[in-house]
Amino acid sequence: MAVALARRGADDGGMKNAVWIWIVRVISLCVLGPVAGGLMSSLRGGDGSIHSTAFVSDSLVGGLVALVGVFVLAMVGGGLAAKMVSLREGVFNMGLVVAWGAWGSGRVGEALRGAPESGSLVMLSVEGVVVVVLSLVGMVILTKASGGDKDRDECVRFKASTLRVICSDIPTSAMLLGIGLVASMAIVWLQVQSDLSGQAVWGGFVGAAGAGIFGGMLLKNHSIKHERSGEAELSLVPVMVGVLLGAVAGPMVAMVMPGGGKILDAIASGDAPGWMMMSSLAWAGGAMMGTPVGYSWVESSVERQQVHSATA
Repeated sequence: MAVALARRGADDGGMKNAVWIWIVRVISLCVLGPVAGGLMSSLRGGDGSIHSTAFVSDSLVGGLVALVGVFVLAMVGGGLAAKMVSLREGVFNMGLVVAWGAWGSGRVGEALRGAPESGSLVMLSVEGVVVVVLSLVGMVILTKASGGDKDRDECVRFKASTLRVICSDIPTSAMLLGIGLVASMAIVWLQVQSDLSGQAVWGGFVGAAGAGIFGGMLLKNHSIKHERSGEAELSLVPVMVGVLLGAVAGPMVAMVMPGGGKILDAIASGDAPGWMMMSSLAWAGGAMMGTPVGYSWVESSVERQQVHSATA
């Protein structure tokens, strides 16, 4: 799933860069990731089982500490990758560690079964808000770690100027955010058939990759407009935020859906939409891994078309 990013890194920085790509991925996958998964698996549900999320557990404080710990580890892995390779690779590695945290979390359906009160869905949404904030803080830190001159990959750069550009074109930015949210939720609906952690992590990645493809198409059109008019070029950040908001929107939609009171029965029977069975960390890991990969596919396609047009 990371071939497009690895190939791009090799093209940009040669063999040395390609070696660093796999070094930082091994660190994220085999060192930091398992620790993040262990933090989340140490939590217990309201019924004492291993199935829990950060905020649907027997200890809200413990869940918050574990959640922050996952993102600190993710920022370490992502920061190293951003420093040694590129910002886009840093965001991808941050997603790898967060995905490990999602893998270590319990099944959402079982967590809700252990805490069946209606407030559990509210807590899942609140957890989603915290995860969105931590993800954006991580992207700011990675942007600083990557340095301004070394990495020219602006698509995932998140700093003050990024916000100014986003605010300068509210309609397009809102459309990018909507693409991220709607496309990822629709794809997750089709992909995720149970609340198993593996399905949630995979669904988050595929949903975000699809959002990255659709958002990338719009961004490339905007880039052409930027080149012709001199307007500021938008980034991939609104698309990623849209995917991240799935962690907030999923539980909220479940609360207002007809028959929402029977969510546990729907999850157990496999009839619930996929986004009702996703943990917030699965959304975040998918957003940081899948969105840049989807965008890289669009970039590769555009570059091939340009080469073909130039040689025709």
